[in-house]
Amino acid sequence: MSFKQIFIKNRSYLSYQNNSMSVKNEFTQTTVSLDDIDIVIIENQQTTITSALLSNMAKANISVVFVDETYMPSAISIGLYKNSRAVKVQKAQLVLSKPKKNRLWQEIIKTKVHHQALVLGSHDTNEYLYALVNKVQSADKTYIESIAASYYFKALFGKDFARQDEFDARNGALNYGYSIFRSAIARYIVAYGLNPAFGIWHSSELNAFNLADDLLEPSRPIVDRFVGQNFKKNTKLTSQIKQELVSLLFTQVIDGFGKKVLLKDAMKSLVASYQSICLGKKENLELFMQL
Repeated sequence: MSFKQIFIKNRSYLSYQNNSMSVKNEFTQTTVSLDDIDIVIIENQQTTITSALLSNMAKANISVVFVDETYMPSAISIGLYKNSRAVKVQKAQLVLSKPKKNRLWQEIIKTKVHHQALVLGSHDTNEYLYALVNKVQSADKTYIESIAASYYFKALFGKDFARQDEFDARNGALNYGYSIFRSAIARYIVAYGLNPAFGIWHSSELNAFNLADDLLEPSRPIVDRFVGQNFKKNTKLTSQIKQELVSLLFTQVIDGFGKKVLLKDAMKSLVASYQSICLGKKENLELFMQL
């Protein structure tokens, strides 16, 4: 099982050697087996990576995340449709009925708001969110997600918090964590032969990852909880904290069968269940519960 997250902080030369990634910089040279890598995050913009390495990491289903000049994830490299039934799966994905999508979105939002309430577990205010869970309708036509978010973020971070405030370091940490989770889900979407551009609810023609954004929603509160516990408005987003945000993929959660699993595996099961729904083999998403 892959558990390593590789961070490239210094200017390096990354190449492929015998099913391994070779990392060479001015300080050292090392190799890491592709079998042991889950995700590679390239933070240094002077780093060079060979096409052979990118190709073989794609075959090994390893996500490569590139960081821009603002130190935020800006691009993801993932493999393309190794699934032998990709055409069949995507045809089924495209014809999934609107009523079924509306019901699935209801499931997703109910789980997300429930998780938000769990994050506020030490607050008396979480009762309001628990009450909202039962009010989520098909397609969330009464906008409970938006109502809950407005209440939740101020309860978690304080009344002065604004999600759009680019100078608040907590927003930078949230965006970084969400981007990492999004890349993990996108990888599983492609592995299961689904098209990430065709979402359940999100449908922007400018977004190549609408489905990833849909299936990301129940996981967001895990990032929120970490940021709420470790960040203040002026906290610096250091490399150490970024590594901790990536490590949230290995948070333990409870799957639909009551077993403790890693979040990344719960994400994989969620994507697999959506594929099964598209193919008419299942009715419900395999959603997880936060501990």
